[in-house]
Amino acid sequence: MAGRGATSEARSDLTRFSDVDLIRLCAGGDRPVFAELARRHSGTLRTALRRMGAAPHDADDMAQEALMIAYERLEEYRFDGPFAAWLKRIAARRYLKRVRGSARYMLTDDPAAYEAEAPQDDGFRAHNLEAALNRLKPVERLCVSLSFAGDLSHQDIADELKLPLGTVKSHLKRALERLRAILAPSETPARDSVS
Repeated sequence: MAGRGATSEARSDLTRFSDVDLIRLCAGGDRPVFAELARRHSGTLRTALRRMGAAPHDADDMAQEALMIAYERLEEYRFDGPFAAWLKRIAARRYLKRVRGSARYMLTDDPAAYEAEAPQDDGFRAHNLEAALNRLKPVERLCVSLSFAGDLSHQDIADELKLPLGTVKSHLKRALERLRAILAPSETPARDSVS
């Protein structure tokens, strides 16, 4: 019984365990430990999904779905990268599943199809990444967020979006150039307030 008390005590303070330790406990049959992994990573998943373009309530739902999938497929995690990256890939694929069913995105390799949707370059300077991402064309935002927030390779993005690899790379290049311009500091130096 003394061993059992130590296990209960260890379970009550799971915050001191690494993700790897928690995954191994889950794989060893201690599935309730997954709640700590979900607590650690749900916020990151929601943020990644919002950066991809999901509405806040949809991001919450898709983050939960991704965590449930991860729980069911935990034995597929190969410890070949951060657990958070694996979760983000699952969440990105959940997002893509919803995007495919939505008329909001028209996935085509014709860049002219998106010209009217992009905001004009009016000298706007974003103060945060969310505002800057909102200034991108939908397909550019999707590609850049799948690459960085979703941790998908360029080839994975091309496969998921059913676009040629070169088209995905072009969207990424344009998106990154536009983000640099949007997030760049103002050209005019600030004046000293002391005379």
